[in-house]
Amino acid sequence: MLLRDYLPTDCSTSGIAGLARQIADTLLAGLPQDKVIDVSSHVTIAGGSTIPFLQKEAGEALIAAINEKGESPRLVHAIRVLPQQYAVFYWYTHGKKCGVVLAASPGTSPHERGIAVDLENHEDWIDVLSRHNWIWRGQADPPHFNYHGGQDADFGHEGIRAFQKLWNQHNPNDQISEDGSYGPNTEKGWRARR
Repeated sequence: MLLRDYLPTDCSTSGIAGLARQIADTLLAGLPQDKVIDVSSHVTIAGGSTIPFLQKEAGEALIAAINEKGESPRLVHAIRVLPQQYAVFYWYTHGKKCGVVLAASPGTSPHERGIAVDLENHEDWIDVLSRHNWIWRGQADPPHFNYHGGQDADFGHEGIRAFQKLWNQHNPNDQISEDGSYGPNTEKGWRARR
């Protein structure tokens, strides 16, 4: 199914989970192992397309908060790859469809940089996460927390580059630059997929 058919009729990124996982696998394969951390054994996966990875320091801070609290949060999103971010942004820009009250445009989200989480049970985590450098977005975006600590500012480019690599693998006669930027090149490839 094309995104242009899926997005107006659905409210879950689970329908694009396969594509998101392919991009995430490409992203994770291209990164040094010490750059990201898998938090899946510390959380309850609550999303249909959850990719339970974060930049290392953010992941360690999340795990420290979980250990302090002694229970698992229900994780909807951690790292979000380009099609997921596009979907959430689409729902936000189309009349706040699906209850999305705030979303960054593709290429600019802290989820794409691996320093954000969305928690289903966010209200239970505000205090403990704040003690570990996670800042709650507040009523503007209730499930969302951003990590404010050490991070690789260029990490988000790697997720876009992973999409670009995957696009080029499947479209040998319609290549786009693998520059890690969400600009006209990536938009060209992305429009073809929508």
